[in-house]
Parts: sequence; C-alpha cells; structure tokens
Amino acid sequence: MNTPEFIENKCILLSAKELSYFCMENGFLKKEMFCQICNHALKLVPYKRTKDELAWRCMHKICSRYKLYTSIRSNSLFDQFNTSLGAIIRIIVKYSTRQPLYSIKNSMSVGERTTERVIKALIAKIPSPDFSCNKLGGPRKIVQIDETMLNYKCKSHRGRYPSNKTDFLCIIEFENKITRVFVTCILNKKAETLIQIICRQVASNSIIWTDGHRSYNSLNSFSYYHDSVCHKYMFVNHENGVNTQAVESFHN
Repeated sequence: MNTPEFIENKCILLSAKELSYFCMENGFLKKEMFCQICNHALKLVPYKRTKDELAWRCMHKICSRYKLYTSIRSNSLFDQFNTSLGAIIRIIVKYSTRQPLYSIKNSMSVGERTTERVIKALIAKIPSPDFSCNKLGGPRKIVQIDETMLNYKCKSHRGRYPSNKTDFLCIIEFENKITRVFVTCILNKKAETLIQIICRQVASNSIIWTDGHRSYNSLNSFSYYHDSVCHKYMFVNHENGVNTQAVESFHN
C-alpha cells in the first residue's frame, strides 16, 4: 500500500526518469498517449530537454507530427507547472494529510506562490458533492442534519475573529454508521436556504433528525419525517432516541 510517507520518500529518492515511471504506474500520469493528428499510439522515449527526462513521440512517418515530442504531463494536473514532479507530488501529499499551508511552504524548496498554485489546481480537480441523482436517505432511512461554523483562532489561541467565519450545512446518511456525507457552504441559516438544499440532496420520506433550529420546522410539509432534539436540555431524546451525535462527531 502506497502510504503518504512512502510516496514522499519516492519523490525524494528516485531520479527524475524513475519518478516519471512511478507516476505512470500509480495513475498520476497517463501510461499511454495517442497522437492528436494520426491517432496512433505515441512512443515513450528518453528526452533530456525536459525535467521529467521522458516524453511521448509520434513515430508514424506520414503524420505531420512525425518525431515531434509531447510532454508526459499532457492532460494531467501537472501540465501547468514547470516545477519537478517530485516537488508537486510532495506538496499534494502534505496538503492531503492536512498539514497547514505555512508548514508546507516552510518545508519545500519551491516558491510560496508555486505551492499555492499547486494546491489551488488540486482543489479545482475535486468535484463538487452532489447527490441529486442518487439522494441521501429514503423510506425508513435516517438522515442527520446540522450546521457548523468554521473560523480561525486569533494568535496564541486567544479567542476568534468574529468576521473570519464560514457557515456550512452538513447532511449525513446514517445506518449504524455514517454511510454518505454531503457538506456545503451556506450564506445564511434561513429556512429558505436550508430547505432548498435538503430537498435537492435528501430523498422524500426520509427520517430526518436535527437540532431545535427553527429553520427545520417546515420539513414535515416536504414529505419528510422530521424529529428534533433540543440541545439546551439534552443531546439524546430519551423518548424516541432522536439525536444528532453522528453528524456532530463528523464535525470533529
């Protein structure tokens, strides 16, 4: 199994050419490429003029791109960068293991701007969550919903900036454990905002458990079975078992 530590060590220890092969073997780069003109398979050849030390080359004699080179980074996240593959992958590994941005910048020899661009390109590749074609929940299925606020602590952990916050709506499908999750940023916690998102992502006739926020009060009128628990008095409704503990644990 390729752990983050294993991949990062490979990026450090392997030569540029060996790292290129490693990327192809692990799906980071395409392991075959076809000519855009003649549609013949390109040949993978050594190429010293590129940092990757490999390139694709069309060897079809009647093609207008005969013997011309194509970067192995074509049609990948890497094709917009001149930085070495090893540096880019290490940034991605560090970011995916939740290292803070300042820590990633300090541990890399590339420029801070490059680090930011790599992370931005990675985020752009991540598809937005959408269960509208296969909605969460369904008859007899429990869905827990809660809002949460993310913000950044002041220096030395002395409180928080009140203006530096972002609200999120979290919807989890629960069947003895969390099975699927939908999270999205919300501009406000008004009923018209939350209900619209819920109807788009949660199947009708689902059992929905929430806290006592009044924005959820109309869910029953949208063909949902809604129950709530008031956290001011309890975290689990002892009469019917309603709780939001699974979605709360997901926040943490």
